[in-house]
Amino acid sequence: MTATLNHLLLDHFLAAYEARSLGKAAALLGLSQPALSKSVRKLEAELGLPLFERTTSGLVPTLYAETLSRRGQAIRADLHSCIAELQKLKHGEIGEVRMGVAPALSPRFLPLAIAATHARHPSLTFAVREGLYDSLAQDVVDGELDFALTNLPFDRLAAGLEARELFRDRFVVCCGAAHPLARKGNVQAADLLAYPWITPPRDGMVWHRLVDLFAAAKALPPRAAIETTSAALIMSLLGEGRFLTFVPRQLVLAEQLRGEVIELTSAGMVLERAIAVVSRTGREYPMAARLALEACEAVALQMQQAPKP
Repeated sequence: MTATLNHLLLDHFLAAYEARSLGKAAALLGLSQPALSKSVRKLEAELGLPLFERTTSGLVPTLYAETLSRRGQAIRADLHSCIAELQKLKHGEIGEVRMGVAPALSPRFLPLAIAATHARHPSLTFAVREGLYDSLAQDVVDGELDFALTNLPFDRLAAGLEARELFRDRFVVCCGAAHPLARKGNVQAADLLAYPWITPPRDGMVWHRLVDLFAAAKALPPRAAIETTSAALIMSLLGEGRFLTFVPRQLVLAEQLRGEVIELTSAGMVLERAIAVVSRTGREYPMAARLALEACEAVALQMQQAPKP
């Protein structure tokens, strides 16, 4: 027999799952405890599966509950997003796109994409969350984001996700315009080691790949004076004229065009990565997300065709 999943039963289950207590969940929902207990048991009966073990100290989720919780949160987020979209359409609005973005895309790519979208669809609104791949991917899986614009991981996507490449970006060695190496021309690994570095987190894959690049040049890894992912801090420190860094070209493109940041030519010190749209497998995009993605794809195409700085 095929089970049906009523959205109220799902909401009641998720409240009980998150609170681990029928009493606490009932209070949060404004229901009596017997009413909530009946709702949870009805869902268990429809699924033909036990979702909780009832103990004197509260509810203990079963394996089935853990699975339903992961999928159920995404279903609930989709439902609420759909209802919000319908209400906006009712009032002549297109809706809101909930998108995640990697820090490297915030200075230039994202503003161009938002401006292009807003020029064609002024009523469309944006909710933008900046973060690294792992956190953005989890938000997409949970249904908190319609999609994320981010670099792809070196290994593979998390379960339940799919990706479509927009363009390719490069991590490059950079310095400020006042740095002693800014006008040197071809720079060797030994030259790079003579200066303090702003590095990516040392527990991340980019740092490990940077170490590999130096090893390939028969050199030790650079000395990490500052470890950060803050774009604002990186830009400020480069302006001081003493530091080197290894960052996506997209992050410093505007500064390169203004002559404030210099990309150093150093044999082999380049790491190419794909920038992609990451979304839930098989998910139908809301209208607002589709329109925003069209603009992102158009901007990506323009950037690929533009001359490099």
